[in-house]
Amino acid sequence: MRQEVVELSKLGQMPNESIDDTETITETVKAYDVLLSKITEPISYEEGLLLISLFPKSSFYDMQWDLLVLVESLIKTTSIKEYLTLVDKCPSEEWKELLKQRFYNWLKLKR
Repeated sequence: MRQEVVELSKLGQMPNESIDDTETITETVKAYDVLLSKITEPISYEEGLLLISLFPKSSFYDMQWDLLVLVESLIKTTSIKEYLTLVDKCPSEEWKELLKQRFYNWLKLKR
């Protein structure tokens, strides 16, 4: 497992972005951004399990899209069942549904 993924898991689930965010959120944003930018595809299923747990309930300075791209990279290296099991572990209903919809759209295009 890559050290960046381990460090991200230590940061935990991304907090929701808020208009009331304090200045200390800047350091949190930087920490997620630096670590996410160092992760290249492909990721392992085990890394995906940790990354999926980081999704914020709604949004976190657009970094949830970086997570989405990494998680979606597993589509080509896992079975349908494995991928959907992973997606079901997403703590955000909003992002879980988006991941599933994008997956089903991909499946349709693939046929």
